[in-house]
Amino acid sequence: MRTKTLWIKDEYLQLILAGRKTVEVRVGYSNITRLQVGDRLLLNDRHPFVIRRIGHYASFEELLAHEDAASIAPDVPPGQLLERLRAIYPPEKEALGVVALEIKPE
Repeated sequence: MRTKTLWIKDEYLQLILAGRKTVEVRVGYSNITRLQVGDRLLLNDRHPFVIRRIGHYASFEELLAHEDAASIAPDVPPGQLLERLRAIYPPEKEALGVVALEIKPE
């Protein structure tokens, strides 16, 4: 089991810690695509979580066709989630592929 530190904006971190956000979305950087189910994530260098499931998708549209939007961003209307994801990751980053990490507290 490996441990990887992920840095998450505070508003999303609070949703994860409250148990409302259970899926973290990243693009396919090599350090993300190497993660495996069972690996440990240290959120913001202090909150231990474990990866339960990993979904790999070609685009944000494919991600949203297979993942529950409320698990990704519980306070964002599903129709706005695609726009929000693309505001974080420009097209050249999305082109790397999209990774959904289902996580749970350790």
